[in-house]
Amino acid sequence: MYALAALCGLGATVAAAADQYDVEVIVFRNLAPRDDGEQWPADTGGNAGGFASVPLRQGVEELPQSQFALNNVAGALRRSGAYQVLVHRLWREAAYDSKSAVPYELDVPEGGSDTLAGSIRLIRERYLHLDIDLTLSSSGSLYRLDEMRRIRSGELHYFDNPHFGVIAKVTPYDPGESPPQAATGAGTATPAPDEESRPEAQPPVPAP
Repeated sequence: MYALAALCGLGATVAAAADQYDVEVIVFRNLAPRDDGEQWPADTGGNAGGFASVPLRQGVEELPQSQFALNNVAGALRRSGAYQVLVHRLWREAAYDSKSAVPYELDVPEGGSDTLAGSIRLIRERYLHLDIDLTLSSSGSLYRLDEMRRIRSGELHYFDNPHFGVIAKVTPYDPGESPPQAATGAGTATPAPDEESRPEAQPPVPAP
């Protein structure tokens, strides 16, 4: 019994010590999409929500717009006339392995029959990964973006779909630092020890 209690206490300590990250994402629609995206008629019963049926668990903290670091990126997308920003969110969570990762769920009606639903998971095993499973319902069709990719903290990452996309930035959270200011969004942060340094394709964000 005492051994079990000690084991449970150890597990709680490990969970409390998990590294935390700030995750900022912009989900946007391509207003002039190509026609080769993954899609199917809305009435086929396809999975329109990805992980949307999984309840959001404790451990995810929504952060205010005053801490956004990618406002300039969202603004450039809006000003371009080629994209529509659907969602701009920032949250903080501890990173766990793929079995314990907490999904950040999206269920955003965009007006009329258009809806964005699904989830985004931050996973940390040997490397950091971002697992995106989102579906855009528009004009009677569903367009799905389902991709898990190894990422590096402090850098912009672009997840592509002909009809919509995601720009994401994951930054290690240091409780001793001041909240980040809304800056250019192109700055870098010190990567976590288990992250591999490698170049990433930059998102096609139009110049301001």
